[in-house]
Amino acid sequence: MPDAPFARVWRLVRRIPRGRVATYGQLSRLIDGRLTPVGIGWAVRAAPAGAIPWQRVVNARGGISTDGAHPGLQRAILESEGVPFERDGTVNLEKYGWRPRPSKLR
Repeated sequence: MPDAPFARVWRLVRRIPRGRVATYGQLSRLIDGRLTPVGIGWAVRAAPAGAIPWQRVVNARGGISTDGAHPGLQRAILESEGVPFERDGTVNLEKYGWRPRPSKLR
């Protein structure tokens, strides 16, 4: 059975709609700080292949943090989902950031 905080992260990431993104810090806050933003990254990376839309999780600036392993993949997937990037390589979090209703998170 997955570690409870990881399972919570996976449930949240599955809820991020196509065309939206969430940050590692935002997900940390949504699980009451049970994992740091870095821990959120570990949870996302530990998810079984194809289990979550990992590409919808970006850093605090709206940037890509996964290019070391697969250069360009996360951006390409997000763009195919309708998420455009600014000239500086970031996503406009104000416009494309996910804002879940608190009552829908439980």
